[in-house]
Amino acid sequence: MDKATETLLKLRNDPVLFVEKVLKATPQKWQKEALLGIQKNDKVAIRSGHGVGKTAFQSWLILWWMLTHYPCKIAITGNTQHQLQDVLWTELDKWYRQLPEGFKSQLDIKSDKISL
Repeated sequence: MDKATETLLKLRNDPVLFVEKVLKATPQKWQKEALLGIQKNDKVAIRSGHGVGKTAFQSWLILWWMLTHYPCKIAITGNTQHQLQDVLWTELDKWYRQLPEGFKSQLDIKSDKISL
């Protein structure tokens, strides 16, 4: 197995590692628990208030899954168009720009979808 494949497999099996090493972010305790929960389960429920990092968490999760689980489709919904376009897509773009070029070049981000 070559080094790139080995690294990708490590990242696929550890979303916290992806966030810390690839995105250079430091997840909060609840974010780490939720990332590991998503990896192990089909569903994870998160209850929290405003401004605690849910949108960053969603962005990390989307980028991790897209880059490590090819081929895939992710349905992303929100209560309002504003939440999707102005909040989530803006945050997603912020974290996309943090990706190393080798990962960034794999994704094509539009105003309403991301594709590999």
